[in-house]
Amino acid sequence: MKKIGKILSMALGVCLLGACLFGCDTTTASAEELSYISMRINPEIELVVDEEGKVIAANAINEDGETVLCELDLVGMTAEEAGEAFTATATELGFIDLESENATVYILAEGKNEGSVKALEEKLTEKINGYFDKKGIFGKASPEVLEEYEALAEEWGVSLKEARMIDRILELYPEMTVEEILALSFEERMDLIKNDSVKNGLTADLRGEYKAAVEELKEEYAQLFELGRELKELRIRLEDETLSEEELASLQAEYDSKKAEYDTLKAQYEEAIEQLKAESRDKVVEAKNEMKEKAQGRREEFAQKLQEHENEFRQRREEIEDRIKQWRKNK
Repeated sequence: MKKIGKILSMALGVCLLGACLFGCDTTTASAEELSYISMRINPEIELVVDEEGKVIAANAINEDGETVLCELDLVGMTAEEAGEAFTATATELGFIDLESENATVYILAEGKNEGSVKALEEKLTEKINGYFDKKGIFGKASPEVLEEYEALAEEWGVSLKEARMIDRILELYPEMTVEEILALSFEERMDLIKNDSVKNGLTADLRGEYKAAVEELKEEYAQLFELGRELKELRIRLEDETLSEEELASLQAEYDSKKAEYDTLKAQYEEAIEQLKAESRDKVVEAKNEMKEKAQGRREEFAQKLQEHENEFRQRREEIEDRIKQWRKNK
């Protein structure tokens, strides 16, 4: 019994190492309550939606998404209202070619409740298509294309949507490893995305700089991650009940030694990560101000073109509406 108790204690300790190292928030909402949505034109954003279909978090995925989001406050809107607001603002800022006949908003929804996910996708599609119809734009909502995640999905043994979400979390938290994210529940993954603005709060452009700096730091602390793998292997070996007391003692001594080295490196790595985050956060206000200026400049630049399009649509409404219906039907 003492041996089993020791093994269980050690197993729990190793399991907690990752959480201690990366500081993941353990307070999560029910997976049944939260859903994930991403929307992409070229600007790309993501939403976390609660059980009532209301947006509780909104993040930009790329720099153009940051430009659009700096003009919006989507939190508190329904998912479909947020979808329309995103599409409308992207249009006003010139991210949709009004002369094209192939404007597309790619949407992806993910959650534990398939019925809720499907309903969200349908509402978003209807609302976005409705916006394009009102404005006389040859545009439509379409499911996100995920072929680029096929190799990752196969490598990680997950679905395409899961691979997309895991890859996104690696973008948000490059200090984490794939193995750690794979071990997380859907609730924990959603919590990381939901709280990114609180945990990091970096703009899309600064996130790229931060990620590059973290990758360099990971190379510098390669021994830390190697020790983590070795500790995991030792834990598995210590669960072998055929071990003699002498063998167990030897493995325990090896584990203790590696654990002490791991803890020292972990503390140094954590301090270095916090320093990187602090340096990045110092640039956030300036970056967000630049985004607002960029958005204002784009709005002024495309205002006349949008007005001309609206004038033409008023004059030829019936004809254009019929053409859009036929176009979407053929698509």
